[in-house]
Amino acid sequence: MSINTEIIKDKLCDDFPQLFVKNIVSTLKANNNSYIATYYNLESSLKSSLLPLKKTEVKKKRIIIDEVENSELKELFKSFDAIKQQTIDCTCCYSDNKFEDLGQCTNGHLLCKQCIKTHAENTIYQNLSHKITCISCNEKCFGLIDDSLLEQILDPRVLAEYNNLKNLAEIKELCVDDINIKMCQHCNAGSDIGDSDQSLLICMECFKDTCLKCNQVAHPGKECYSLGKVAGNIRHNIEDKMTETMIIHCPGCNKSLFKNEGCNKVTCVCGINICYMCKQIVTKSVGYTHFCRTHDCKDSECNKCHLWEKDATKILLSALNTEYNDATKLLIDKLL
Repeated sequence: MSINTEIIKDKLCDDFPQLFVKNIVSTLKANNNSYIATYYNLESSLKSSLLPLKKTEVKKKRIIIDEVENSELKELFKSFDAIKQQTIDCTCCYSDNKFEDLGQCTNGHLLCKQCIKTHAENTIYQNLSHKITCISCNEKCFGLIDDSLLEQILDPRVLAEYNNLKNLAEIKELCVDDINIKMCQHCNAGSDIGDSDQSLLICMECFKDTCLKCNQVAHPGKECYSLGKVAGNIRHNIEDKMTETMIIHCPGCNKSLFKNEGCNKVTCVCGINICYMCKQIVTKSVGYTHFCRTHDCKDSECNKCHLWEKDATKILLSALNTEYNDATKLLIDKLL
């Protein structure tokens, strides 16, 4: 520990005589040896009773500022009261905040607690990650928000969901590091199966079964690879059918065109007009006469392409319905 850090530590011990030195030192390290950040962190923890207190009264160890050799630190101590009254910009929303209303990432960026709370809630409820990252707009930062700060600002339900995400991530890491740790596919609880060659995991938390060969919900009497292969084929077939039906290619420049609204007369960037239904060029001389403009036309003798987009949607749904029925029948045959 450097001389400056020792001085800061002594000053903090003087400011917080009721706290244990080891807790002050660990908080100082977590705040990159910043006196101001550590002061407010300790003050906040003291108010919320997050840190244990000494049982016996201790004598305050005073530091005489005039004896501090480091002039920068001396000026910092002298202006500390003034700094506490200043407002500081949040590096995300740039609103003015008192220092006690700010938190910081592990790289020292200051963020208002409201921004941190909103970002954390969005990340947690969307199951994006168990790591709450820094959202400073000043620069790209890979710092994280410390758990102690999240415990102060998050609602109990959100905090419980955050802890669940952390536990799930830890179990997944254990499953990677230790082949004997397996995760239940029903409740995500981890179980140690030892050196057993068993193919079925019975979870002691929810008492449901998981197949250890494919790490999926147990499927008695059915082969793992066949189920996965069928499911993959179904997905790819439907995706291919959607692509084939919804995307057309310009007959002039061969660019891909996709329409999600409007009529079925589309114009390519090259200037050519195309019918989205039959994929043929619609010349200027023909124009809208190529289309039937009657909604839900039921004339059996009408051989024109329909103008409105819902008809194209019907074609897509019809194609997908056929694909879905075939895929469902194949999957049922495998399961039964």
